[in-house]
Formats: sequence, C-alpha cells, structure tokens
Amino acid sequence: MHILFLADSVCGDLSGGAQVAAWALAEGLEERGHDITFLVPRQTEIPPDDEMRGRIRIVRYIGAGQGGKFIRQGRDACKKLCAVTRFDLVHTHFAYAAVGPLQAIPKSIPRIRTFHGPWDQEGWLEECRTSNLCSLLKAAIKRKIRRHFETINLVSSLKVLTLSNCFANMAREDYKVKPERIHIIPGGADLNRFCLTDSKNSIRQRLGLPQDRRIILTVRRLAPRMGLDNLIESMTSVVDRNRDILLLVGGKGPEQDRLNTAIKSLGLEAHVRLVGFIPDVDLAAYYQASDLFVLPTLALEGFGLVVTEALACGIPVIGTPIAAIPEILRDLDPGLIAAGTDSSSLADTINAFLEGSRTKKLTPQFLRKYVEDRYGWNRHIDAVECIYKELYHNSSR
Repeated sequence: MHILFLADSVCGDLSGGAQVAAWALAEGLEERGHDITFLVPRQTEIPPDDEMRGRIRIVRYIGAGQGGKFIRQGRDACKKLCAVTRFDLVHTHFAYAAVGPLQAIPKSIPRIRTFHGPWDQEGWLEECRTSNLCSLLKAAIKRKIRRHFETINLVSSLKVLTLSNCFANMAREDYKVKPERIHIIPGGADLNRFCLTDSKNSIRQRLGLPQDRRIILTVRRLAPRMGLDNLIESMTSVVDRNRDILLLVGGKGPEQDRLNTAIKSLGLEAHVRLVGFIPDVDLAAYYQASDLFVLPTLALEGFGLVVTEALACGIPVIGTPIAAIPEILRDLDPGLIAAGTDSSSLADTINAFLEGSRTKKLTPQFLRKYVEDRYGWNRHIDAVECIYKELYHNSSR
C-alpha cells in the first residue's frame, strides 16, 4: 500500500512525541514493504522541498502565513502530489496541517487519524496564562477555531487511533467520536536504540556529568503543563535528605527563564541544571547515565514515550497521576505514581524511592523486560497495519 501521512512536521524538523510515534510507524511500515509519503509544512529553511529517507518520501510546502493562506498552500501542495501519486490510505497525525490537504484528496480514499492530543486544549493551557484581556480574547478565539478543526477531522475519520485509554475516552466524550471507530494502540520505545548499558561511568564522562552523584533526569518541553516548576521546588526537600542528588532538566521552551529564576531563588544551583535541548543522538546516553527519571506532567499526557524509553534503558520512572502515565506505571509498581502533581507529592515519592527498597525489585533487567513484553514498536505497527488492511479491502469492494 501507499499511505499518505499528514502531519505538522517530521522528526528532525520539530521534536515531540507525536513526531517520534509517526516516524516509528512509518519506518516499521517501510520495512514491511509499504510506501510512505509525509506531506508537511516547512518548519525551517534547511531541509529540501522533496526528500527521500530510504523509501520514505517527505514533501514540504511553504507553510508561511496564517489561516486561509496556510490552508490553501496545503491544499495546492496535496493536489500537485496526488496528480502524480495514487494513495491507498490517508493517515492524519495533526488536524490543522490536514485541513488544506484533505480538500484535495478524493473522499473514496479511506481516512484514518491518530489522536496524539487535543490541539485546542494544549494551546489554551499556554496562551491563557496572560493577564492581558486582549491577548486572552485572542487565545479564546484561537481555541474555538482549533477545536472546530479538531472535531471535524476526528468525526470524519473512519478510524481514530489513540496511544492510551485516557485519550480514547477524550475522543469519545469531548469530541463525540463513535466508540466503534476508536482503537487503543499503545506507543512504545525503539528497543535497539534505547537499551541497557554496562558503561555508565564512561557515558557520564563523555557527557561531562559527575561520577559521584545520583542523577535524576527529566526531558520535557519547557512549557507550563509539564510541571517542571513543581519538580524543581520538590528538590529542596529531596536535597535536604539526599545531598548527592543532581537533577538534569533536558529541553527548551518558553519557561526557561522562569525556571532558571526558580533554581536560583531556591538556592539549588548545585543540584539542578537546565541542560538545554538534548539531541536525539544523545538521548539514550542521558537515560543510561541517570539513576531515576521523573515525569512531573500537570495535564494532557497522551502516553509518555519518554517513560518507555527510560524503562527500556533500565532506568526507573516516577510520574504524576495524570492522564496516561498511570496506565504505564501501575502494573510495574504503583509506588512509582505520586499522589498528586504538587511539589510535596513529588518530593515524597522521590524520597521514598531513593531511601526505600524498590531498587531491589526494579532492576535494569526487570524494567527492560517490562517494556519488551508490552511496548515494543512492532506491536504498535502490527495493530495499525491490520487496520490499514481492513480499510483498504473494504474500500476495494
């Protein structure tokens, strides 16, 4: 089959869980003999308009401007693409980037959607923090428009895939997707890339990290809903009881200055570092160099690929009781789930882990096998391919 992926970007243009999941699916499908074409708006000046990575084709259109202009550009780019390529299925990974292209695709071609998260709610959580009434009004209007496009895309898709139960419930309850159209297919981790290591000391040396500290890692976009300010605040209690702790915060985003200020005001400069964006080539090494990973999310965690990646590297993970996080951690050890998202709950859970006996059970080999048994990408690709085949055969009748 030849499948068209509609997304806002591909890995390398932008970073994010949705990009990782879409690319992992594309690579797996390519290995099974399918042809994949990504149609995405241009995010940077560097990549070419038409690029091949193996048998995966990436077509980028200008993507400049807003609103109607952006939609027209997507429509025209897709029309040009469809004139020379016959697609068997269309798989949308981001609603807004699909608005224009879907106008150029015959309705006879089956449409499928992966619901990675509520675009309207994610944008609102960042934009509503302003105290400016005019800006708040604009944010509310943008949210309404985004929700309109999100809803239309979801309800018009023959199948809606989610990586977790919580987002399946959201698709059904908030966006009125019919239950029989929803399929829950968990995400995963690249088990070849994220793996156990016997060379933690040499990895720390290469990354410039201390050998005599216990390292806690989190990798997040520096945005309000990620809960990083609560995690940093929790370190005051953790460090009081565990003086060798060093928290590394990987990522970039609008909260960087505020988080730096919090670190200084709490006197945590020796125990908390913002290490900036961690390139994909170094991500596995940062997991392997760490002793504990913490996911302090406040809202809208549709799966948490970083959880499975860290576990695949043999690193225990503590998370908040938000959205899909408990779905991954509950069967592993309920004690890894904090009672709340606040700094005190995080501190209590981290301290209990550092000072308790859980590490005797949660060995690197145990954590690795947990991911292998449940969250390898091959399981995800198997399930999606089955749905593709069903839709393709139904449309061919």
